[in-house]
Amino acid sequence: MALDNKAIEILSVNEVKDKIVTSQFLDQFIADNDKEPSWDGFVYIYGNKSKKKSDLKGRMPVQVKGKECDDHTKDKISFSMETTDLRNYLYDGGCVLFVVYIGNNGLTKKIYYAELTPIKLRKLLNEAKEQGHKTVHLQKFPTDENQKATIFFNCLQNCQKQASLGEGKLFSLEELQKEGVLENIVIPFSGVGFDDPQMALIKSEVYLYAKIKGSSIPQPIDIIPEDVHTKQNMDALISVEDKIFYTNYEVIKGINGVTLCFGSSFKMTFAENENSCKIKYKNSDKMRILAKDLDFLLSYIDKGYFKINEVKVPFDYKGADTDNFDIEKEREHLEYAQRIVDTLDILGCLDDIDINDMGDEDWRNLNRLGTAFIDKKPVKGLNTGLPIVCCMKVAKLRIVVHLEELEEKGTYEISDFFNDEFRVEFEDTKGNMLPISPFCIFHKDDFLTISNMKFEMLLPSYQKTEHHYETYNRANWFLLELLGAYDNADGIRKEKLIKTCDEFSNWLLEAPDEELDYLVKTLNRLQVIRRQREFNDDEIASLYEIVESQEKNDGCIVGAYLLLGQQQAAKRHFEKMNDKEQEEFVKYPIYKFWLTEEN
Repeated sequence: MALDNKAIEILSVNEVKDKIVTSQFLDQFIADNDKEPSWDGFVYIYGNKSKKKSDLKGRMPVQVKGKECDDHTKDKISFSMETTDLRNYLYDGGCVLFVVYIGNNGLTKKIYYAELTPIKLRKLLNEAKEQGHKTVHLQKFPTDENQKATIFFNCLQNCQKQASLGEGKLFSLEELQKEGVLENIVIPFSGVGFDDPQMALIKSEVYLYAKIKGSSIPQPIDIIPEDVHTKQNMDALISVEDKIFYTNYEVIKGINGVTLCFGSSFKMTFAENENSCKIKYKNSDKMRILAKDLDFLLSYIDKGYFKINEVKVPFDYKGADTDNFDIEKEREHLEYAQRIVDTLDILGCLDDIDINDMGDEDWRNLNRLGTAFIDKKPVKGLNTGLPIVCCMKVAKLRIVVHLEELEEKGTYEISDFFNDEFRVEFEDTKGNMLPISPFCIFHKDDFLTISNMKFEMLLPSYQKTEHHYETYNRANWFLLELLGAYDNADGIRKEKLIKTCDEFSNWLLEAPDEELDYLVKTLNRLQVIRRQREFNDDEIASLYEIVESQEKNDGCIVGAYLLLGQQQAAKRHFEKMNDKEQEEFVKYPIYKFWLTEEN
């Protein structure tokens, strides 16, 4: 026999009252058969367990709806609400909606709730448009007393922060960033009785607020975060027996549990209230990562454990997803990956190879390099008459090697260009053959793209080459190529380039003036310094010496003024140069200090 509406309402209200009254931080004033439009009463929230008036933090309006339903298995439900009620809640600054399922003729009950903050109400009303009803999504009301209190603490706080919103404009993050007024983002949270603040935050409904320049009041942002999770990097030694694989790992906490991430491929997920964990592994497409992560997993399986510092983590065979994991094939896979990594290491190439970037010729080149540097055997099947210095492409890598053609057709000894010593000469204007560093073939783009570039060998090569009148001049042009590369580089390559520029410019500064113009070597040393820091007084004085020099060198004077930040003076002397000189000057690295609209 179905219950009448009055019985459903009384049972629903009483169930909510019973669950609220047991909380040490909450009290309720909810009327039975209340006739007030849209609301049934209030829940009062206190700052401590005494529930004194002086400790009252505020009160939340509540609405209780009842529905006869015997299915109480769901954790989430939907309920249709009149948009008139939703609008009234918005005007009043928010509400907590309860829907109570009444089953078995009133013998069983389950409470669901929704925090209807101003931002959420605006979203619901915007979606409803002109419709008279809108579906609201609710979740089960917890039985834990602290969780109940946290819901109301948090909802009250967000409703208070959003109270002045009304129907005013909500700004997005993109709009605030575009206007240049965003200082930072805050996520306020209030609750009681939680051991893990991060997990309490994850399980609660949160909102983003922007701290705006010139305002002390955080502004709500037009977004309701979903699937909230936290990430934290933990420093620890991850090892199997005596081999250390990683020095840190990542902890991701989400609504479904905690996930530990080791390397880029291996994850262990611990679900709440479960004794076992789920282990997931996926081979990386990058060879260096694959070699490390797969070695870790196979070692973990072989030994049956790994350690986080001194804590042993046993292998959970029940939780491991190994349906598509053939251990013997993966051992072969690992052996091949390690061979590739060893090849790259021998060549001094720190970059990685992504197999998604590999074509047929890339794989052939990679195997050729393995034959030459791991197996130490001649490489067959190449074209005849190849140049002695060759750049081999492997995916996005460019690897410079030295080729020596053997008697057998298409067969070569391939060696590391940087480790081979051979004499290189050039012809001067008088027809003399003069020695020069073999690295003189490199230009700006090479310094940016060659993967096995050994920057530490560049200067020593110039220094040990037999000296002649062109030595310093050629090295100076080489420095300009390095500077041009530095201005376009990033990351570790940029750091190596500026270090190499620093070493070259210091060495060139010692060159006799008759072999390298004093103004040129001084200016180049100073432009290297300026890329690293501000000038000191002595360096500024050196620049003024260049400007005031009796030696007519407009290019150096323009460069000195640029380094001094005197744009107008630089422009004035630049205009004294002829068209060809101007055309050459703008190609020099020092031109980067010329102020334009772009910089």
